[in-house]
Amino acid sequence: MEVDPRRADAGGAGGAEITRLCRTLVPLAAAGKYAEAAAAYRWVTRASTGDARPYGDHALRLEFCALTGNEHTGLELLSLLDGVGDHGDAVGRLEFFAAAALLTRRLTETGYGEIRFVLNGPYDGLTLRLLHRRMRAAAFVEAEELDEGEGEGSTHFTEYAQEKMSAEPVADFVPLLPSALPRVPILPPPDLSAEELVVRAEIHNHRCEPDEARACLAAIGTVEEGIAPRLAELRAIFFQGGDTEERLRRAAAGFRRQGDEVRFLLNQCWLGLWLVFDEQAETGVALTTVAAARLRAGTDDVAACWGEYWLAHVLSGQGRTPEAYEALRRGADRARSAGDPLLLGTLLCLEASLRNGDGEDPVPTVELARAAIDAFIIGNVGEKAVEAVEQARIAYERAGSLDELDVFVEHLLSTLPESGPERLRGHLRQLRAMSLIGTGRFAEAVDDAYVSLGIAASRGKDTAEHWYVLVTALHGSGRHDDVLDVAPRTIGLLAGLPDWGHRCRWMYADAYRALGESSRAFDEYAVLAEILQKSGDTGHSYISVSMAAAEQLDLLGYGANAADFYARAADAAVAIGGGYVAATCRNAATLSRLRSGDLDAALTALDAAETAVHAVETETAPAREHLVAQLDHVAAHVLSAAGRVREAARRALRAAETFHRIGEAESARDVDLLLEQILLGET
Repeated sequence: MEVDPRRADAGGAGGAEITRLCRTLVPLAAAGKYAEAAAAYRWVTRASTGDARPYGDHALRLEFCALTGNEHTGLELLSLLDGVGDHGDAVGRLEFFAAAALLTRRLTETGYGEIRFVLNGPYDGLTLRLLHRRMRAAAFVEAEELDEGEGEGSTHFTEYAQEKMSAEPVADFVPLLPSALPRVPILPPPDLSAEELVVRAEIHNHRCEPDEARACLAAIGTVEEGIAPRLAELRAIFFQGGDTEERLRRAAAGFRRQGDEVRFLLNQCWLGLWLVFDEQAETGVALTTVAAARLRAGTDDVAACWGEYWLAHVLSGQGRTPEAYEALRRGADRARSAGDPLLLGTLLCLEASLRNGDGEDPVPTVELARAAIDAFIIGNVGEKAVEAVEQARIAYERAGSLDELDVFVEHLLSTLPESGPERLRGHLRQLRAMSLIGTGRFAEAVDDAYVSLGIAASRGKDTAEHWYVLVTALHGSGRHDDVLDVAPRTIGLLAGLPDWGHRCRWMYADAYRALGESSRAFDEYAVLAEILQKSGDTGHSYISVSMAAAEQLDLLGYGANAADFYARAADAAVAIGGGYVAATCRNAATLSRLRSGDLDAALTALDAAETAVHAVETETAPAREHLVAQLDHVAAHVLSAAGRVREAARRALRAAETFHRIGEAESARDVDLLLEQILLGET
């Protein structure tokens, strides 16, 4: 077996170049050379993929993200925290902890401190605010130990850590990809009173903007008694846990003390919903039903509509959808009378969602969703408009009206006001990109895919689908270099979606192949082949990936390794009845053995190829003739190398005649050249 041609250790010349470029990232951005900085960041990210890079390099990338408005991109690098404590380089640990503290400080300062960090490791579940404190403390511990090693009185490393952690941004935003946008601010304006912050949080709640609501709640310090119940209720809703029911009940008691009957009843609606999903269905349904009925009888139209909304949620969860529809219709009629587009759209969208879930007639469901979209556009409510479009899409697809869906999307895009919700515009462009890809118009889909990703990411709403659509558009349009920039992140996001994940890994490997980087292409093909094998998927995908890996090994000059991959593909093909593919693989494996210089192994492989080819009976006559001619061509190479010139010439002549007869002129020319070399003794 030949040595596996994996990349050399990046600690060598390649590693030195990565480190050098990492050190240029912040200076380039500070000098205003944003395009160069972004290109360098993409290059080092690509070059570092799959390598055990020094933690100092990772720290430089974290620092760059923290200081250029790309804090949320840097979050991905924090996954490396799981192993940093065991890293042998104390300076590298210090640099990484300091950079992580800087990044989490910036995230906290921009309103994301209450977001929980997800990692299967020692820091899992911490809020970013608390993680910042941990990282800061860890950096100082490392610095103090290093200072002690420097000698008594040394503060060099402590001062270095402090400087790193207190650094200020060098640029508002450096776009790392085309159409990338800065993160939309979620912090409320400064100097708002606690009551003003509570009002803003309530509005964000109704508009389905939870990050903005949490940022408002986090900014509240001292609370006056008058707004304490409202604040308690909001915190119970947005920071749910084991004590949510208790906190909601405390808020309800506060509303009762204040004589605020409307807020008390709305609280009971929400509490009822919570109880239903907390497996207290009977109590929850009764609570919400009574509260909604009392709101319905009152004079507050907005509160009555929200009561109907929560009642519909509770009823539908119990399978009582006809009653839920009635509640939503009552609410929609009242919302129209009140002239509240947010409420109207919310009620219509929920009914469309329920109807899609119940498999109801898709035609009226489309109309409900479209009416909801119109309302949300009037109210400029982007997140809810996206949900309404999704309900329309589902209904169109259920009706089998994909052409009508395309027309609907195009119409919305062309009529959406300039001041309309950008989040909606981005989603519509995502749908158009998907449609273009579906019809093979990849190049046209690229701009839409980039723009939709940029808009979604600017609001923290980018999904695995956004990234996958972009990779697919780029790959299909032949923009292989760009594929390498976005595929690694996409693969990570697709961990729970094997079909898309495997396809994305294949596109990633194929991009390296198309760019002539055979070693990296082989790496990725081999990884995918191993993943497929471990998952038990050794069918067509595994076979094609193994063959692709073998082709790259042949190009790299590792014939024996290539032959092994071809042999695995052949065995897998036989297992699913793919005799033709298996025979093709055996032919290729024979040539790979010959290229490796092992003539005995090539002769043995030729015997296996003969058996495989002659076992193929199910193909059409031209296909069988092609396969036999391919075998004769391979045999001519091997027999000539073995000094069996007459046999080699006879097989080459037969191959040439067959290729000519079945119209494969190029293959025929190749064999004619080989025959000439055999007869002249040049092989």
